[in-house]
Amino acid sequence: MAPLWAAQPFKASYCIFFSLKTILLLSTLSIRYVFKSLRPIRELDFGVCLKIALLHNAFRLFTAIRYQYPRQLEAGKLGDRFALISPPDPTLFSGALASPDIKPAPVGAIWHPSPVRQGQGNGQKVIIQFSGGAFVLGWDPNAAPKLLSGFLTTHFKTAKLLYVQYRLAAPGTHFPAPLQDALTAYNYVLSLGVAPDDIILCGDSAGGNIVIALLRYLETFPGKLPSPGGAIVWSPWVHVTSHAGQDYKDSRNSDIDLLYAPLLDWGANTYIPKGDLTPAAQALISPLHHPFQTKTPIFIQAGTHEAFYDAIRSFSGEMTNVEGNRIRFHETKFVLHDLFLSNMILHMDTKVQAAVEDAQAFFEEKT
Repeated sequence: MAPLWAAQPFKASYCIFFSLKTILLLSTLSIRYVFKSLRPIRELDFGVCLKIALLHNAFRLFTAIRYQYPRQLEAGKLGDRFALISPPDPTLFSGALASPDIKPAPVGAIWHPSPVRQGQGNGQKVIIQFSGGAFVLGWDPNAAPKLLSGFLTTHFKTAKLLYVQYRLAAPGTHFPAPLQDALTAYNYVLSLGVAPDDIILCGDSAGGNIVIALLRYLETFPGKLPSPGGAIVWSPWVHVTSHAGQDYKDSRNSDIDLLYAPLLDWGANTYIPKGDLTPAAQALISPLHHPFQTKTPIFIQAGTHEAFYDAIRSFSGEMTNVEGNRIRFHETKFVLHDLFLSNMILHMDTKVQAAVEDAQAFFEEKT
């Protein structure tokens, strides 16, 4: 049930009150964080610690008012960089993706820096990006692709990025809608003539969950579509349960991480369908303790000070132990959840660059 503050006229009043409260909080923390010993992570500087507090408060606000950035399904200011992708042949959707109540739908996606045209994909490298947000938060498609693609397209030479606006979890739109959208976007890039080996799937947090689920689906139904050349997942949400908020509170580092437990409850309980789930659906939703074999090399990043760290490291170990898998686990010291997306605010460029360089080296290694 949505909070009282999610509807007008209460929403506007709450936002005003929350803004004043946030100003007071940041003023107090500005004094506290002058002293390194009082910072949540002593190794981080004053400005980064304040921005972490600001991000945490933003997640509190978004959760209270049930904010969801609307998907863009028209070109608008994006011009020819926008692609409205129609769902492919229904036979591509099998198993848990062939839901009786959730059907494949058109997907809005944005190219950066420029689109790949039909028939021009030969030799072109493409990164398909799925952003995080606990399955319920979305981001501005006019800004996010440019900000996220900078590091990736710099190191993966000549690569172009396709930013996918998958359907957010909401009443009537739950699993497997985002995964259907991911399969639709992946099929679209292949249809342009881009070779599977030239495609890298990239996702952070809930977006990383979607990437892992898509890889599992491609391996489960090998006759559908070929596997991509690589996958990068940043702080992937690998343990998605109906009590996600409590799981988070029980985790190490939850007292210093930037996430907010009720946001995870909102996201998980909106994304997970009601009723009994098949084992296949459970594995797609929550990959921890459900390792699988994949031909795709997977680069997994986690921050040493994020609450998801232990779960991500366990999942990485489980995947590494599957014969034939190529997995690289990259831990970033003194970093909280979702370095890739939060870097737009925190500006920890050297840490993102180090992870991307390691991913590039990993993909270039000979098996």
